Amino acid sequence: MNILIAGLTIILVLAAPKLWARYIFFKHNRGRHDLHQTGGELVCKLLQKLHLTDVHLIRAESRSHYDLLTKSVCLTEGTMNNHSLTALVRAAFEVGHALQDKHKGALSRYRHGLLELAGHGERLGSGALLLAPLCALLVPKLGGLLLICALISMLTGALIQLLVIPIEWQAGFQFALPLLIQSQLEQQDQQAVREILTACALSHFAYALANLLDGRHWLKALGLRPRNCD
Repeated sequence: MNILIAGLTIILVLAAPKLWARYIFFKHNRGRHDLHQTGGELVCKLLQKLHLTDVHLIRAESRSHYDLLTKSVCLTEGTMNNHSLTALVRAAFEVGHALQDKHKGALSRYRHGLLELAGHGERLGSGALLLAPLCALLVPKLGGLLLICALISMLTGALIQLLVIPIEWQAGFQFALPLLIQSQLEQQDQQAVREILTACALSHFAYALANLLDGRHWLKALGLRPRNCD
């Protein structure tokens, strides 16, 4: 019974942050007639206003993000064309990363390097996890070693995402929040905007924790499963 309780506690701790972030995004994702811009339109307006002429808006295949290499704000279909508070805040958040890149280039490159390292760790861990059962049948000690490597790689990816949180927080609250306030959002939306920015800043870490429980994610990391939009 104690093992069962411990297992359920671990699952809850790993899954709860992602569930919270998804709830916040869903809670404010209703299209509103009083919001006259889509996420994509807001990005275009902000890029022009901020004179970020080298930054482009493109459609993302998976999650919305800022691509440091191509200098692109990449938005999913839902964020690009939705008149919701979630869409506007997530769009402004990625413009915040573009501003962060402009003013704090070294910090943006540090973030990009950490995220690249996390991706390599995930691929290494998922490969080791898939090979571990087969190797355990042939060489039990090697199978156990691969399983340990897989767990370390998975935990390292989550730890790296934890280190990135202060950079994400800065992009949201130092860069994106003033842009949203200047966009003349209603006063009653200010608290919701801060909720969504908090979810944006924590979402990468939250998703990394939850992915430790999701076998489908490890197939995606190896390119064996298509990525879905979030």
